[in-house]
Amino acid sequence: MGRRSTVFALGTGQVEQLIRTRAADSAAVYFTEHARIQMRKRHIGVDLALEVLRRGALRRAPEPNLARGSLECRMERYIAGRNLGVVAALSDADPGLVVVTAMELGGSR
Repeated sequence: MGRRSTVFALGTGQVEQLIRTRAADSAAVYFTEHARIQMRKRHIGVDLALEVLRRGALRRAPEPNLARGSLECRMERYIAGRNLGVVAALSDADPGLVVVTAMELGGSR
């Protein structure tokens, strides 16, 4: 077991748990400028985005971004009367979580 597993080799449940663990420490969550702009436009506060990351669920498979060496994952949660999605990137090189964007999803719960 000397080989360290990478985020790319994790199953969906493991990725979900890793996102929740990393998001538990808000100091380890980094918001890109794009994410901040989109969140402002869509009236999604940092507190809501963090709640989606901490208690949300993956409803679709994570997608590798080979150019950036990361795994992009969309966590979803129905919160405050809204169905929200937050896309976050995980990588082996960074112990934190990078929020790429946030959006309100169509449809209801």
